[in-house]
Amino acid sequence: MLEPLAVDGLLTRAGLRVGGETVVERQLELAEATGAQRILLLADRRTVGLDDVVALASEMKLEARVIADAPALCSEVTAADELVVFGDALLADPVLAVPLLKQSGIATLPVEEGLEAGFERIDAELAWGGILVIPGALAERLRQLPRDCDVASSLLRIALMAGVTQRAVDPQALPDRRWVIVRSESEGQAIEAHRLRLSLAEAHGKTPGAKLAGLIVGKFGNRLFEADRSAILVWWAAILPAAAAVAFAGFAMFAAAFFSIAATWLVVRCAIILDKAERQGRIDAAMPDRRPTIVHLAIDLLLFVVLALALTGSIEGERLGALGPWFASTVFVCLVRLGAVLFPVPHARPFFEDRVTQCVVLGLAVIAGWTTPIVMAVSMAVMAGWAAFVTFRANQVTR
Repeated sequence: MLEPLAVDGLLTRAGLRVGGETVVERQLELAEATGAQRILLLADRRTVGLDDVVALASEMKLEARVIADAPALCSEVTAADELVVFGDALLADPVLAVPLLKQSGIATLPVEEGLEAGFERIDAELAWGGILVIPGALAERLRQLPRDCDVASSLLRIALMAGVTQRAVDPQALPDRRWVIVRSESEGQAIEAHRLRLSLAEAHGKTPGAKLAGLIVGKFGNRLFEADRSAILVWWAAILPAAAAVAFAGFAMFAAAFFSIAATWLVVRCAIILDKAERQGRIDAAMPDRRPTIVHLAIDLLLFVVLALALTGSIEGERLGALGPWFASTVFVCLVRLGAVLFPVPHARPFFEDRVTQCVVLGLAVIAGWTTPIVMAVSMAVMAGWAAFVTFRANQVTR
């Protein structure tokens, strides 16, 4: 259902954007995930963006038709069908919605919280949660009602009278903004801000690089959400400092190369935070995202090469022989990579992952001419401390 906004009869609430996608696009994703074959759009044919919704449904291999009223709905639904109804502008978390959509039922919410959030009352205790899954035969009863009846409310009352099972939505989904009706553009922006805060809380770090990334996203994240696919834009933006690092290394400007790698890691960290915020409430949110792992490995490979070249170009590096700088670089990069996952002191692991701090220190070391001593001293200190801690803990377990 594409109900008009109060400000303009041709703009719809379901056409509002949340996290780079319109509400109706999220509903289409839910419909596709539950095995729907046909989509009926109850809307004015002059509605802005209606053709785009029909085209998107076609791309999803869903047959989409626009209907104007209850009789048009009845002519499209047969007794053999199962009818899934989404309330207008309902934005539902797939983790909660998909199980409800897999079986017949009426989604319900506590009445006070539901009415405050804009949902329709069922009785003194319950409000309608915006989802109906009913036998298609019940839709035939709409023929007994006036042509201009409220289709959603009418189907809800018909389902209640037919004794369709009521299925409760987790009440915590309302304050968590995981189950909402988007009634205005400002409400959509509030949902984006809430999701961004959750993503920032999950990505909260104690290291300088992590704190700086959180500060940047917290300041500019809401503006970035106004752009379609903002996280993807930030992912692509990481190519610029990475390319600069390669160029600087090619001209033996290793300090600038390390600072560029630090900027690359910072941009990637910002992209990950934004991406998590955008993925909240989407079907693919539950699927593993391998991009961060692949990108971090690519950054480490770049760090390995630049560090080896920087060590080769130093006086101490020349004394190490042909393979010495590459060996020292391998040890350093492998240590910080393994330490981020396996270091026996969990509170220290984020510092192994923070390439901003490490690359800034390496860049300053290049400027001071102490690259080789610092890399080797840090590597030896970490390995010695790691070995001592593991040995001490093993002895304690034996005792």
